[in-house]
Amino acid sequence: MEIAHALVKDLRSTGYFFDELKDYKSPDMDITTYCINFVIPYLVRVSESYESSGHSDRSRILRLAIEHLSNPSDGEAVDFIFGLRTVAVSEIAKAHKEETILQQEFDKSRSLTNRHKLESAEFLTKLLVNIIKMFRLVDPHAKQKKADEIPNPVGDAVMERWETLELTGL
Repeated sequence: MEIAHALVKDLRSTGYFFDELKDYKSPDMDITTYCINFVIPYLVRVSESYESSGHSDRSRILRLAIEHLSNPSDGEAVDFIFGLRTVAVSEIAKAHKEETILQQEFDKSRSLTNRHKLESAEFLTKLLVNIIKMFRLVDPHAKQKKADEIPNPVGDAVMERWETLELTGL
């Protein structure tokens, strides 16, 4: 599988990591390098910021992204990105449904926690969609899933890990 690359000047134009990318010497960058050297440190900083302010519910989905993007093999990075996007999109839908119920129950505490989860999932989705666009990534399993219902082992593993984290409350 060919490793996805993007031009550094295009990556700078997104607004993400502008200062960090100013000193990058090569004119292009592969997806794995981008994830390990730029995305992961950024997600760690944001996650630690949430943790230190007492909002661990906000950092849970970010920790999942950190876990899966930290050491991907060259072929797995794209699968992990799409798997994480699937998790984030499903969390957004779930949070919207739950918000309707919580508003009817007037449960402000749970509503705030739900809102934090929603904001983190939206934040992660925006970052992942930006990466998908910049690197012109195509979900390698999209056509297979539609045609043959072939499982996506990496994407399914991300979803299973998220479900485990949700059940254990970590």
